[in-house]
Amino acid sequence: MYNLVVSLLIFSGILTLFLIITALRKSKSSIGIVFAVFMFCALIWNVGFVAEIISISLKGKIFWANIQFFGIVFLPLTWLALSLLTTGKTFQSLKSIAWIAIIPILTIVMIWTNPYHHLFRGTPSLLTSDVPFPILHNDYGFYFYAIHAPYGYIMFCTALFILIKFYLKAPTIYRRQSLILILSVAIPLMVDLLYVIDVTPIPYFNFTCIFFSLSGLLLNFSIENNYFLDIRPLAFEIAINAMDIGVVVIDSSSRITYLNPAIEKITGISNDQNIGKEACKIFPDLEPIIQSDLKKKEISIYQDDLEFNYEIQRSPIQQNRNKVVGEIITLHDITEKTKLLKITEKIALTDTLTNALNRRALIIQGEQEIERSTRYQRALSIILIDVDNFKNINDTYGHLGGDRVLKEIVFSIQKIIRKNDFVFRYGGDEFVILLVETSIEQAYETAERIRNDLSQLTLNEEHLNAIKITISLGITELLANDTLDSFIQRADQALYQSKSAGKNQTIIY
Repeated sequence: MYNLVVSLLIFSGILTLFLIITALRKSKSSIGIVFAVFMFCALIWNVGFVAEIISISLKGKIFWANIQFFGIVFLPLTWLALSLLTTGKTFQSLKSIAWIAIIPILTIVMIWTNPYHHLFRGTPSLLTSDVPFPILHNDYGFYFYAIHAPYGYIMFCTALFILIKFYLKAPTIYRRQSLILILSVAIPLMVDLLYVIDVTPIPYFNFTCIFFSLSGLLLNFSIENNYFLDIRPLAFEIAINAMDIGVVVIDSSSRITYLNPAIEKITGISNDQNIGKEACKIFPDLEPIIQSDLKKKEISIYQDDLEFNYEIQRSPIQQNRNKVVGEIITLHDITEKTKLLKITEKIALTDTLTNALNRRALIIQGEQEIERSTRYQRALSIILIDVDNFKNINDTYGHLGGDRVLKEIVFSIQKIIRKNDFVFRYGGDEFVILLVETSIEQAYETAERIRNDLSQLTLNEEHLNAIKITISLGITELLANDTLDSFIQRADQALYQSKSAGKNQTIIY
């Protein structure tokens, strides 16, 4: 039995040392360092325990038992730190619990000063009867049972609670890793608890350090197979949960496997209730991109009667050999960007003096309306307006007077035309009106209303009230095979005829 126990402890120590080296070589992350420190504490316990068993004197056994506690007292603290890191806490956040290291430090002091107060051990002795080899009976005292043991179990149970809570909330992909952590702490904790209540195969003999090396081996298996210490899946989840970007993860059958908190805020659709459901049914707004080969698309979502704009992007999730097993769909809030673009576009397409659309806008809108009119076989008419004797107005009343006239003309036109019609400032004192779904006869009526209204207009300012505004107008209707240039050119010819015939009249071409 003696040889078997010593051999097990030596093997356990070698295994623990191997795990420390492996952890430090394979991971430079905070979690890898803490894991290595945890296993180092277990190694100190292990080496000290071997030395205690080999030692033949009571004094020697007590000395090596005291050495073991340099590792034992910090095991619970390092395990709690490991549990916090693997469930999303940063290394910096651990500083907030650093004060609990006071208890392990105090325990070390109590152990090495025990001969003066006997609070940690009463009267330790050497057991030789009913045991396979001489064993140290520690005869633990008040401090051990009132402070050291409760502290250790509180730390381990807290870590266990954190891991179980994380396991219950974690998506399926992370539960295997969480379960490994839970088992890694639960098994040695149970063995140590049995030792404290004196339920062991060998009386007063603690096998816990052997089981800590087995826990380390279990974790190492996860390291090798799941990149556990790199915690990339956990880190990704933490990062995704903290993002303002909405994230939907779907499998190859377009079923939802994960929703981050941001997507819940955007859509009001929760993660827990919709895992495994078909994404298109839960998110009908996403169906156009899910059911197509599009990689990017902009959509609008309404919340409380407010419009929000989002850019949808999709990225494949690939396993080995480029096998696609799912997709990540992200929703970027571009509402402010869209508003800014609309404002910028409006500025770029608006005449700053009159607030009518400008010549660039005429080209864009004109071509769109011609295309729409041709496709649906609907009428489209155009009015070209020129202010009569505008140079005289500028010469008599100055450019400010001329500017006021141009503003009043646009204001009057906008009161007469419909919302789906357009008025453009074509040149200095020339304007174009696009009348959608309007025949040449209807366009003539509109043109005459505008001409008559302006001829009766009186400006309020005293120095401008003598100005009489008259305009000449040319009208034409869209013909087959018309381009925007040919369309405007005919209206311009009609306008020329109007000017030549004496101005202040409407001519149809």
